[in-house]
Amino acid sequence: MESTNYILLHDPRQEDIITAVQQLTDLYADSGFTNGITLYKSTAKEELYILFFSNQPDFERFKYFVNYLTYPEIDNFKAKVFGYWTVTAADNLPQRYIGQRALVYVSEQDTEGDNVHAVFKEYESTIKMGFASGEEFQVLGEKEFSFSEPHLEQKDLSLIRTFTPNISLKKTTKPGCSIMMATFMAFGILLMWIIK
Repeated sequence: MESTNYILLHDPRQEDIITAVQQLTDLYADSGFTNGITLYKSTAKEELYILFFSNQPDFERFKYFVNYLTYPEIDNFKAKVFGYWTVTAADNLPQRYIGQRALVYVSEQDTEGDNVHAVFKEYESTIKMGFASGEEFQVLGEKEFSFSEPHLEQKDLSLIRTFTPNISLKKTTKPGCSIMMATFMAFGILLMWIIK
């Protein structure tokens, strides 16, 4: 199968991964990247699921997706999540990583919950990529594990589902916001009348 950007999930329960991917699809609907995510199950390897994107996300969103699928809002969710990404100049990583394959994951040693880590085939260090300003790129010590990528073949993949955002969950104006806005406008008009 042609190398592309995708996410692998090892050992989740199928109903949990379907719920998690739908939550992800709805949460990031405004990005456009989650429309048309396809979920496959491997027929060659037990309990292995693969997510492909019909609308390829940018690297920043891809990192969010890996993080989210590690910590979805599902009780007792358990899965090992690995994202595979080919680095481009647009990804804001140092020049030496451009063209490299990255294995993106959440470290078991991470206690913050808002980071991903990456290992590269050609380099001996783990890279921490935080989401907070100033935490975007940090070279750590030796790799937690070596880069590896499975060989995927279309004939070994069974389509489980294609996801689209649930439009009924689209964000709407909160009821309190309209009342608050009307109050501010009335106060402004009253203040202008008093000043005259």
